[in-house]
Amino acid sequence: MGCGSSNQASGLVNPKDVPMDIKNTGSPPSPEALNGETGIPAKITVETLQKYLNIEREIQYYEKKHVLENYQVKTEQLEQLDKKVEEIEETQKQLEEETMKLQAFVDADGSDDQNVKEFLIEKTENGQELTQEQEDFVDALNRLEIIKRELESTNQQRDSLKEEVATLTEDGEKLQKFYEERDELLDGIFGGDYGSDLENRLEKEVDLLKDQKHHMDQAHFKWRQGHMMIKQAAIQLGLGVQKWKEIPEIPTDQLEERYYRATEARNNLVAASQNLQGAHRYLPNVIFPYCAQEEVETLNKAITYIFTDMQTTERHEHAMLCYHAIYRRSGALRQWFEQALDTTIFQDLSRLTEECKSKSLELRRERIRLIRERIKAMTGKDIDFVLDLENEADDTAADEQVTELFEAEKVEGGDNTAAPGPQIPPVPTPVPLTDLAPPPSNEEIFGKIDELKKHHELHVQDFQKSQAMNHARMEVGLKEKLNARRNRRNRLQMHSEELQALKTAA
Repeated sequence: MGCGSSNQASGLVNPKDVPMDIKNTGSPPSPEALNGETGIPAKITVETLQKYLNIEREIQYYEKKHVLENYQVKTEQLEQLDKKVEEIEETQKQLEEETMKLQAFVDADGSDDQNVKEFLIEKTENGQELTQEQEDFVDALNRLEIIKRELESTNQQRDSLKEEVATLTEDGEKLQKFYEERDELLDGIFGGDYGSDLENRLEKEVDLLKDQKHHMDQAHFKWRQGHMMIKQAAIQLGLGVQKWKEIPEIPTDQLEERYYRATEARNNLVAASQNLQGAHRYLPNVIFPYCAQEEVETLNKAITYIFTDMQTTERHEHAMLCYHAIYRRSGALRQWFEQALDTTIFQDLSRLTEECKSKSLELRRERIRLIRERIKAMTGKDIDFVLDLENEADDTAADEQVTELFEAEKVEGGDNTAAPGPQIPPVPTPVPLTDLAPPPSNEEIFGKIDELKKHHELHVQDFQKSQAMNHARMEVGLKEKLNARRNRRNRLQMHSEELQALKTAA
């Protein structure tokens, strides 16, 4: 089964911390054309064929939206965000306690809402240097500000994602009901058997291909989302480096301007760090050759001291080395992702999409041929029926629905001084391809695809043995129904279980 969309929670972390919407691409075909009640038809007519085709159209509509794949991805993300909110809240509590303790060692006013700006300007307006205790207090206030912003952003992401999951649950239930209706209709038409050995074989092949595509669509979505977040992180790191570089050019007596520039640098660096961490969450089993978890942690530590590092030239330059190093490595990571997407993921997905489209069309044609034969057997007449199967299967080779619906991320404006300006910093110098880290393996990218293929091969072997036994028994006059639609009934049971899971999760 095929199944996709977007969210702030799954998408880019922008300094403006704005939600992102799921994209909708039109409406499904009208369900009014689905004649009669679901179940075994009393008589197989041209209306029965029309009903089958209408159900297929509905299924194709929801499969092109990648409902089930997207539901699975989003529910995983929602679980991660729930855990992240708990961790951030615990960290915030610890930081608040630490900050209160540090207040006792510095000349602070003791108010709960004291911020970095007020304290820095108060203590440095006469050109005096901060004491070690005051620096520790500034760093603690800075960490507290960062964690509060992160908690607010994460809660927004989680709320947006909950709305998406609710919508996907509704769509998933509709898709599962259409799967059930199609299987029940086909059971009624063919009396519980497969219409032909060819239909049986094609159904097995389509199921395998759709399972593979299900996993590959998810992999493609996660890698594209990771790429988008890394691309944004590189821009934010570049802006952060730009703003940090400008601080020494501002006279030391212009305290507010220096603080404002440092805040711009910090907010862009924090957003970049969150985007890099988001990319890691999307692909937890992939080892990033650049901007690994340890490097991001080093960046976070450097950001903690940003307002004390701005006080002296030596510390400013040392921090610049750290920021610029990860900025350059973010560019290399972006290249690495693009290479994996262009040379492996996109090509494999295009091939599988074409194969899945072709095999699904072949299965529909076989079913339509069988239904028409049944109609002729019952009425004695051929039906005059125009089929537009080619248009029904009209997907592009690259399956643009994956890109359009899985990547419906958009960044909107908001009131936040951390927002990147209209100017975009120059991208880091590209790494020569010969020096770029080796690409990830297919197993890292696609996960269980090989397992699915092996599982299918065993089923094919069993099927061939069953067919050989069937023909042998028919030769000796046995009339047993070895072609009972066991596969379809098993799939119907699977659909019911998936539908129940969707309802439970909702």
